[in-house]
This record gives sequence, structure tokens and C-alpha cells, in this order.
Amino acid sequence: MIGRACLLAALLLLGAVPAQAQEAPRADPAPLADHHMHIQSKLITDQLRAMQAAEPDIFDGISGDLFAERTGADALRALDRAGIDKGVLLSTGYMFGFSAVPMDPAIRAERMRAENRYNVDAALASKGHLFAFVGINPFAANALDELEYWAHQPGASGIKLHLGNSGFDAADAGQVETLGRFVAAASKARLPLVIHLRGAAPFGAARVNIFIDKVLSQAGDLPVQIAHGGGYAGIDQPTLDALTAYGDAIARKAPGTANLVLDISAVMQFDPAKLPDAKTSTEKRTYDELRTIYVAGMRKIGLDRFVLASDWPALGSPAEYFANEQAVLPMTPAEWAVLCKNLAPYLRPEWTHK
Repeated sequence: MIGRACLLAALLLLGAVPAQAQEAPRADPAPLADHHMHIQSKLITDQLRAMQAAEPDIFDGISGDLFAERTGADALRALDRAGIDKGVLLSTGYMFGFSAVPMDPAIRAERMRAENRYNVDAALASKGHLFAFVGINPFAANALDELEYWAHQPGASGIKLHLGNSGFDAADAGQVETLGRFVAAASKARLPLVIHLRGAAPFGAARVNIFIDKVLSQAGDLPVQIAHGGGYAGIDQPTLDALTAYGDAIARKAPGTANLVLDISAVMQFDPAKLPDAKTSTEKRTYDELRTIYVAGMRKIGLDRFVLASDWPALGSPAEYFANEQAVLPMTPAEWAVLCKNLAPYLRPEWTHK
């Protein structure tokens, strides 16, 4: 059995959590790019339905939007409505490495490749507006083969690792070693990384520092984007501790941090305590207070290290999401304008991945 909390962490990015954002005008100014979006083919929808059949209770209360197929054209329409020029598609191909549904390894590899192709083809068809990151489970048998394949394919801008979905625990020395080798291979192939680190395993500064010292250090100058502001959505003390750990690493110019940024998708607008089955929280701080603490950490690190991202479609369309983000972020208009202009290094003209 897989726990519901683990599944929510793994599936949030797919739009599994009911939208909390309310209708609102689009942000002013609008971001130059949405650094965290998801489309989804029928293959993923079928995989999720198989998971639902295997563990039906875990899906209780989760939005049916989880099962909606989405195309590159859908993403472009959502961006256009928000006044945003560029979007980063993070493939969920790694879902075929999830153990909830037994599957022959060859079929897993075939479906991972197909889902990644679905995203890359959408990017190629967008004429420079969409950028595709292929999804790989770094612990799967086909991980390095998949990396090598996409390193030589047009339209693949990088790799998405969802380490929560992949069952990563920084306390597992074997997993740390395997992940470090994968990151080194990505660096050699010049394929930037977007990494969702936090999952069901215990999480905090000690484990984040293991990741920084043993895994991120293998990235060299490769652009690396940490998803969800260092956590897995929302703000709690472990997320704040992770933010401090990344800030300290950047300040000491730790290996792998030269082109490190954090996206703040689903950080300011998602409160896990409001989930239907959330346990009684012992958190004494209001969510506004947590936002203020997080933003203070952003300022200390430097706003240039943070990029805007919606996790579309998890909390609504980019237009509504970023309007709400502008409203709830405890920042000045000038600071918001800085964030809107920030681009991850892999979107900047000077970066080439070949």
C-alpha cells in the first residue's frame, strides 16, 4: 500500500488537488515565462486509472481533473490568456516508474519514452514558446538509456526528476550514489534539470544538505531548478529549513549552485492543512506569517534565484494563478516586477545545451 499523503505529494503537479485559486484578472506585469506546467497524454490518464483501480480509497476527494488529457495547444492558449510568452512543459513520463501498478520493465520504458515524446513534439510545434523537459525516474533500469536518447533529440530542453514519485530518501546511501551518477550524466549531456526533491521520506535541512553535497555537486555549471520552492507545495518548517539550506549553499558557492534557481510553484497559494483529510496541525503561525518568513528568505538569498511558475493545471490557469500570486505575495510592486523578468538560465539566450 502507498499512503495517501505520499500520493498527494506525488500527484499534486498533475492537477490532482482541487483548485483553490479564485477567478481573478491576470497579473500586471505578467511573468515572461511560466517555469512549471504539465500536459498529459492518454497514456498517463490510463496509468492513473489503473492506479485508482488498485488503490481506490487513496483517490477519494481528488479532483476528476486529474484524468483530463491536455495538449501543447491547451498550454499555449492558457499562456496567451495570461499574457505570458514562454512555458516549460515538465513531462510526467516518470510516472511509469511508479510501483503502484505492476508492469513489465520493457513496457514501462516504452511508455515513458512515448509520454516524453508527447511533450517534446508539443514543444517543437510551438515555434519557440514551449520548452519540454522529459520525465525520467533516475532509479529505473532504463534511466541512463532514456537520458542518452534525449540528449541527441531536437526539442528536449532538459530533464524533470520527481524524486518524491521515485521514492528517493537522502538517508539511503545507495540511492544517493545512483542519483549523483545520473546528475553527472545529465551535466555531461548538457541537459538542465528540474528537480522535485521532497516526497514521503523524512525531510529537513540534514537531508537537503546530503542532496546538495552528494548530488547537486555533480551538476557542475548545469542549470538546475528546484521545484516548489524547495518543498512539495505549501510552506511548513521543513520547507523553510530547506530554503535556508539552499541559501547557505549558494552563499558559500557550493559546487552545483552556479546556475541554481528555485521555482515557487504552489508555495504561496497551497496550504496542505486545508486538504479534506489533513491531520490537526500543530502549526501556530498563520499562513500569512509563513509567507512573510519565506519571502524574507528569498530576499536574503537574492530574488534573482527565484522564478515564477504555476504548476498548471494544479491550482488553476496561469492567468488566475499569477493574479492571485501577485495579490498574496508579501512583496513590493518593484519586487514583483523583478520576479516577472527572471528567467531560469536554460531559457536565457546565452545557454545552449548542446
